Amino acid sequence: MASQTGLQLKGINYDTGTNYAPDYLSREIWNQRLLEQEIRTIRHDLHCNAINIYGSDISRIMACADFALENNLQVWLQPRLIDSNPTEMLAHLAQLAQAAERLRQGHEHITLNIGCELSVFMKDLIPGRSFLQRVAWLGRFWWLWMLVPRFNSRLNSHLQKAVSTTRTHFNGQITYSAGIWETIRWDTFDTVGLNYYREASNQGSYVQDLRRFHRYSKPIVITEFGCCSFDGADKLGGSGDSIVDYSGPAPVLKDFSQRNEQVQADYLIDLLQIYQNEGMTGAFVFEFTEPSHPHSSDPRRDLDMASYGLVKVLHDDAQHPDAPLRWEPKQAFHAIARAFDEG
Repeated sequence: MASQTGLQLKGINYDTGTNYAPDYLSREIWNQRLLEQEIRTIRHDLHCNAINIYGSDISRIMACADFALENNLQVWLQPRLIDSNPTEMLAHLAQLAQAAERLRQGHEHITLNIGCELSVFMKDLIPGRSFLQRVAWLGRFWWLWMLVPRFNSRLNSHLQKAVSTTRTHFNGQITYSAGIWETIRWDTFDTVGLNYYREASNQGSYVQDLRRFHRYSKPIVITEFGCCSFDGADKLGGSGDSIVDYSGPAPVLKDFSQRNEQVQADYLIDLLQIYQNEGMTGAFVFEFTEPSHPHSSDPRRDLDMASYGLVKVLHDDAQHPDAPLRWEPKQAFHAIARAFDEG
């Protein structure tokens, strides 16, 4: 069971910009002033003691890591090179591992998270030319369980190469962020890392399934858990952003979902309590902000409803590199801040 002081790692996921498509970056606006403002907010207002920094550009990741360490945050680093092949992914990982080791020479609390849900984010493990096609394949053919061991075997073969590559350059702790459909051989990792969303399909078995990971006798960290801000989002878990329709000239919500920030707040606090009760070492909320999903007073265009961010981005032109980025805390921000401060 967890100690009375709560989770050891009280964390947040922080996106420095991820290339989810060749012509799309999740964070166009990026500068030192904004970075420092958000890291200070994470440390002093949200009361986090840890941050999982991810993205596609290593220089952005390391700039964020430097300032996070200055603010006494335990730093986890994670590369996300979407739709790369295994060779490209390993080369990218080696670069990050070398940079992380240089940083680790002067800092104790650095963990390298070598990847996230690579069965869908990386090519060549399951069918699909893009990660969206691979996610769709999983959703459409989830019943083909006879294929799952084959895909997991491919994934674990790649992860063994990734671990070897990482340990060649990095001497600190390493982990991986596993999707709930992935079965990982955890023996070569220091920590079991789980992207562990609760939704309608696993609500009844959520706690029981979580307990199975204690058999590895390693620290267990929830590397992602989150919820969007509309009625029913708690039943969708990690697929809450599927309510966005991208088929038109501008993204809109597929139906007139009812904005409800309390749903997000209740979901996060409920799961935090479960993680504490079940002896998890730590948990990283997904995530601080999603500038690609700004708030709008028009309900059809209020993409923040489909955002996992704890803050809502207010500027209608939030992705323009010259536009000022403004945001304000949501109800979930205040709920997490209280929980982390008290814990």
